Amino acid sequence: MRVIEKDCFIYIETATKTLKLGWILNSGYLKGESEFLIGTKEKIKDKKDPLRYLNRVKWAIFNGITGEQVTEYHDWISPLGLVKGQSGFFRVTEEGKEALFTLEGRKTEWFDKIRDRGALTGESCYFWGKRDGYYALYNINTGEKLTDDFKSSVIAGAVIGKSDYVIGSYGNEIFFIYDLKTKKKVSDNFDEDRLIQILKNNEDLESEIKKKV
Repeated sequence: MRVIEKDCFIYIETATKTLKLGWILNSGYLKGESEFLIGTKEKIKDKKDPLRYLNRVKWAIFNGITGEQVTEYHDWISPLGLVKGQSGFFRVTEEGKEALFTLEGRKTEWFDKIRDRGALTGESCYFWGKRDGYYALYNINTGEKLTDDFKSSVIAGAVIGKSDYVIGSYGNEIFFIYDLKTKKKVSDNFDEDRLIQILKNNEDLESEIKKKV
């Protein structure tokens, strides 16, 4: 691969063709993370402050080896997941909503927000999706909603492939352990200070469950 900048465009010479793009994100194929890269064909490098225009153009994923465009254009595409070589999923933003996609198409419903970790980064089959101010955990393979509506979306436990438990909260900075199998609360409540301690020390969530026994 050869990258050339000329006349405010970026030219990427691949095995079969030369891509002409207005901007590319510095991840994926450019860093040896995968065979994919994210780019826009719209010219923005000639702008006074081009970074301000990143959310005003459309983005697509390209194969850096063949030069083929492999997705449609979207308002934004996160490099997490497919492009960084973490999973087969990537997160798309359209009109302020987010969904997870594969190269075959959209995999989830649209949400107000989808957290970075979990299925997207290849750590589990779960992801936190937010609607109307509340988060719930979903299974990327089945689409099933696995928890109640929580006010938090803590990155721990099942979300990152550790155990069948997640940390839930109904608000007021009060937290508890929630069992995905039984869909029930299985620990006593604990406060934010204890939550920080659990996350900082990378403690197993089972430690809080045992306190209740």
